[in-house]
Amino acid sequence: MPTYRPDLGSIPRYVAGRPIEDVARELGIVSIDKLASNECPTEPFPEVIDAIARAGAGVNRYPDSAQSELTNSIAAHHGLDAEAVWVAAGSSEILRCTALSVGGPGTSAVFAHPSFVMYRIATLVAQSEPIGVPLDENFNHDLDAMLAAIRDDTTIVYLCNPNNPTGGIRSAKDVHAFIDAVHERVIVVVDEAYAEYVTDSSYGSMIAMATTRPNVLVARTFSKIYGLAGLRVGYGIGHPELINTVRVTQPPFAVTSPAQAAGLEALKQQERVSDRVASNAAGREFLVGELTRRGFQVAPTQANFVYFEPESDASGLFDALLHKGVIIRVLGAGVRVTVGTEPENQRFLDALDTVERS
Repeated sequence: MPTYRPDLGSIPRYVAGRPIEDVARELGIVSIDKLASNECPTEPFPEVIDAIARAGAGVNRYPDSAQSELTNSIAAHHGLDAEAVWVAAGSSEILRCTALSVGGPGTSAVFAHPSFVMYRIATLVAQSEPIGVPLDENFNHDLDAMLAAIRDDTTIVYLCNPNNPTGGIRSAKDVHAFIDAVHERVIVVVDEAYAEYVTDSSYGSMIAMATTRPNVLVARTFSKIYGLAGLRVGYGIGHPELINTVRVTQPPFAVTSPAQAAGLEALKQQERVSDRVASNAAGREFLVGELTRRGFQVAPTQANFVYFEPESDASGLFDALLHKGVIIRVLGAGVRVTVGTEPENQRFLDALDTVERS
């Protein structure tokens, strides 16, 4: 019998959204709308698809383990030195590698709850103690409570802005003040996976701050606005000394050649990225308005999803909508619905109306 870590059973498994094909086959439904995983509802830009195809011809060779070309492109996009950029297999790898680098028995990590489940998972994988801090009454990070939760053994704090699954933001001023108040021995990871979707002028990225502070790391991804979730590519931005230290836990050749090629081409399409931002904002406003009109209390959101807590059982609502061909995500007492295309958004509302009347 193999010898396993005794704490493996306490580490929650990440539960991904079910594939559309599996649901369709199980329920005998021809058409399924998946609004559960905060994916971009449209396929990658044509130039990106072409770049992926070209890169595919060379996958008999290992990819560039330093991701040099993509690193330089990201740095140029943000106006940074390449030494401040760390490319990884999605922003989740940034979270996991950082947790492994500063964690271990006798350490702890602080994060909001509910927030991205990978913070808890990465903390437990690193054999650290998770400290979840409840959101405030507006479904936002309670920064004062998070500061108070930091202990002498805390080595890392995660701040998801906009927050997943609720979509709320804390202003640039608030986040800056929070980081100022955290002791420099504690790494602050600011997860900005949904930053590109934000239209609120009070919001601001912490990228500039991360390059000058030895304990601040910003995580970004190509999975959302760029529509590359299936390729797993993201990046971190921080002080070169921090990046050089924590990336030791990253395996070699972590980012595939097609993923690197796709990210490189996607960055060139900023005008069309702006179109996606506008389209998402319109869909988000539509869903919030329609759900509010139906009597639901919807959390303020600046992301590509909406979150609300139904009066009825959230799991029951999920099952009922699933049988109508709409997949959403249950997260505790609430449900999260990705902003889809106009037809997908309307189908969700129509299905919701049918379910609520039954």
